[in-house]
Amino acid sequence: MNKKIYGNTIILIFIFLLSGCSKFTEITPKGSNVLNRVSDLDLLLNYNFSLNTAVSISSPAFVVTAGEAFNCNDAEVLVGDIYPYVTNVATLISLNAKDLNTALTTYNESIDRKNLALADVKYEKMYFIINNVCNVVIKNADGASGDRAKANTLKAEAYILRAYMHYLLVNIYAKAYNPATAATDGGIPYVKEDNLVSEPNKKSTVAEVYANIVADIDAAFALNSLPNVAANNMRVGMGFAYGVRAQVLLAMRNYAGALAAANASLAINSTIIDDRLFAPVGTTAYAKPAVTAADNLFYASNKGPSTLIAPTFETLAAYEPGNIQNEYVKPYFPVPAQAVAITGLANAKLSYSATIFAVNTAGLTTSDTYLIKAECLARTQNVPGAMEIINMIRQRRIHPSVYAPQIATTEAQAMVFLKKTARFEFLYTFKNYFNIKRWNTEDAYKETITRTVNGVTYTLKPESPLYIFPFPQSATAYNPNLTQNY
Repeated sequence: MNKKIYGNTIILIFIFLLSGCSKFTEITPKGSNVLNRVSDLDLLLNYNFSLNTAVSISSPAFVVTAGEAFNCNDAEVLVGDIYPYVTNVATLISLNAKDLNTALTTYNESIDRKNLALADVKYEKMYFIINNVCNVVIKNADGASGDRAKANTLKAEAYILRAYMHYLLVNIYAKAYNPATAATDGGIPYVKEDNLVSEPNKKSTVAEVYANIVADIDAAFALNSLPNVAANNMRVGMGFAYGVRAQVLLAMRNYAGALAAANASLAINSTIIDDRLFAPVGTTAYAKPAVTAADNLFYASNKGPSTLIAPTFETLAAYEPGNIQNEYVKPYFPVPAQAVAITGLANAKLSYSATIFAVNTAGLTTSDTYLIKAECLARTQNVPGAMEIINMIRQRRIHPSVYAPQIATTEAQAMVFLKKTARFEFLYTFKNYFNIKRWNTEDAYKETITRTVNGVTYTLKPESPLYIFPFPQSATAYNPNLTQNY
């Protein structure tokens, strides 16, 4: 694929890293006049949003790769998708340690999570991308020498990326958007290209963050310069741009706008993975490549295969009968005793694949846009249209001898099927966490989550402060505006 990071790009990015600021929400892209050619800005956007294990901020790899920025394990543990990664869960609970894994596993709200969050690579790295990639391109594109049409394309890419990074951040570190409270709910800093290094970044409200996200998306579309399909799945094309618009408007409960955007994205890419092709149901080896899978609109992930991830017993029990991956492919560690030894739980399973079946933890796929469309149809009382999409996805996930279409006649019934389908489309990603948190703002769709470990049941209430992750001390120590949002 055409994604080469040239040496001079690394040097240029190092200039910004070294001259930028004291901490991650204090960054002003100084020295940006060094990037005075469109070709330089193009190279800057050749950023690696995929797996990289070198995550130390002192490592050169931190500058050009996302690393663990899109590691969603803590969010997955919270909503009950998985147990803590490579952790003896029985021992963890018996020790009753005051750590983050204990808080997330047992839903212990009394543990002081902010004092445990000394650093957070997700927070630090996404703001690094905003400041040292997006904002540098936006600030320099108009004055850079070279192809003007290309400059506009790069600027539009940067606007979409900046909007999407802020969307991820606000949904991790603040309450979900609620029209009734968004104007007063604490959000995150929205960092633009003209932020002042002399002043700590202001923490915007959730409503202000979303207003800025929408403004950035609109600015990108106003340039009318994005290609339908990007050069590769870690660059921005119209399919992803429409997907971002759809996701944001869905969160804001603008169902008509989200539906239009989802339709526009699907008109560009409607490919969906068909599990019926995988052996032993079909003849194709069970595999899905990282980055280049045909259903990716934009790939942002710390995972290739989800090896050694332990799905909870509740997750395993919730699979639909005949699910091809769960019952036929069986992508679990070949030595069951190893799963028990690692988790400390009898009958536990660990995900495993001899070939790469990659998970897109924080980017967007066509499953996102299909399910956005389905939810918008259900919410606007086109229940048959919503069920057509839900059943289309289910048909590709369930063995043909078992599959039967589900029937719904009301929005509420359709939402039950949509939530169940989405849960497994988005397993091992941030998206179940985002969705459940979003639905918890509505009485009709609130969800109480329980997990039972060795006979003891733990409960996560819909209004639990655990749904809001703490700002890390690596940021709060330098910005007094960053008061916690829970």
